Amino acid sequence: MDDLARARVEFALLEEKARDLLKELLGVRAALTAQRAKIGELIRTKPSAINYFPTELLLSVLDLAVHTSEDPGCKQQLASVCRRWRDIVLDSPSLWTTIHVAKSDTSSIRTHLERSRGAPLDIVIKAPMWALSKHLALVPSLDVVGSCVHRWNSLLIGGDYCHEDDDASETTIAEFIIKRINQLHFPSLKSVAILTYCDTTRLDFLSAVRAPALENLDFEGIAGHHIDFLPVTTLKILKLDFFRGPTSSPSFPHLIPALTDLSLTGFKHSFTLQPNSIRFPSLKVLELSCIKMAGQFLDAIVAPSLEQFKYVSADFDDPPSVVFGRCRFKFASVRHLFCSYIESTPDLCYNDAMALCEAFPGVRHMEYEANHLPHLFHSTATQELGRNPRRPIDVWTEFESLKVRMPDGLEPNEFPAWLVDRRALGLRLLHVKLSYSSYVLPNQTIDDHFALLYEPLKQNCILELENVPLMPWVDLRIPANSLLTVPS
Repeated sequence: MDDLARARVEFALLEEKARDLLKELLGVRAALTAQRAKIGELIRTKPSAINYFPTELLLSVLDLAVHTSEDPGCKQQLASVCRRWRDIVLDSPSLWTTIHVAKSDTSSIRTHLERSRGAPLDIVIKAPMWALSKHLALVPSLDVVGSCVHRWNSLLIGGDYCHEDDDASETTIAEFIIKRINQLHFPSLKSVAILTYCDTTRLDFLSAVRAPALENLDFEGIAGHHIDFLPVTTLKILKLDFFRGPTSSPSFPHLIPALTDLSLTGFKHSFTLQPNSIRFPSLKVLELSCIKMAGQFLDAIVAPSLEQFKYVSADFDDPPSVVFGRCRFKFASVRHLFCSYIESTPDLCYNDAMALCEAFPGVRHMEYEANHLPHLFHSTATQELGRNPRRPIDVWTEFESLKVRMPDGLEPNEFPAWLVDRRALGLRLLHVKLSYSSYVLPNQTIDDHFALLYEPLKQNCILELENVPLMPWVDLRIPANSLLTVPS
């Protein structure tokens, strides 16, 4: 075979190979198209990642969303996300137990009663405070929820001020509701919160007969001339905020065996109580805020189990030397102490700080504003006689932590000197938290005072800083062995 024939044969073979390769390429491209379509279909039909979320956890998330919203339509919005969410919302009784009476019609309330399947109910009634027409509009809804008072677990009544076009009434929303339910029985009711003005002395529905399971009472609108508290022996948490203040002392129950938390706010008339006449055998938390003649109340109570005490003083209150003067070593079981005085409080002296410390000798944790008790770390003249200085805070021999708000009131010499003395005595390092106001302005000059405190504190305590503006001219160099933390 000559050269021309061989070339033609080779050419024919190459053409055949090219046709085979082209056919194979077209087949691969077709396979790619088919595979791409299959992947797209799988992506479209594959369940979303949240569908792999355990039902129990998803229910917890939905429960949080529902119970933090006051919109009755919240559940419908969640149920419209997908079929799984809809099934969970419709089949979970816990999502239907909170009923906002003023924002729901009778049909919606009946739906809640049905889907909650007998579970305890939380009734919320928030309406304009003085609008009679708005109060009367609640009657049909109140009748529906009133048909199942045996299921009420909690009741919250709140009132807003009326708009100008609302008709005024002498009866507040709280008084209107109380009048309608005062003669009913609530065998399962555990919590009642009346967070609006109320000028009534008849609270029959809170009696032990009508509410035998009541544990939590939050009453922030007391305005009556005299409030008689019925003997509710099951009560554990009692919060009273005297809106305008009764003209005479309330008749506090002299024995509430189960009471663990008590908060009194805004009482502007002196107590007429005998010393050690009120016993709170189980009381663990006590809060007194803007209470006139608070010393008389503290002198009257006996609380051997008290662990936390919060005291907020107003301008008409007595100084600590008077408030706590007759309570020396009386509240030795208190471990957590919070004190605050308003800006117009007269200057407090050494005896004020000492009276406070001696009233609560077992304190381990304290929070206060530095400019309110300037003598807390002030030593007496005994130091000049060659003896150890006597500071009010030295009474607390088991002290562990101190949170100081607005620490610009701390003396740069006295406070660090006390920490140095503690360390020299071999006592545990104190946990100190300096917390500046969260609304510190950029041009506020706290840097000089802060620098004077920061240098000695970082070596003599476990220091924590909160809301400290980090200005470029403040040296925050931290040594290797420092225990400083800066959370914000």
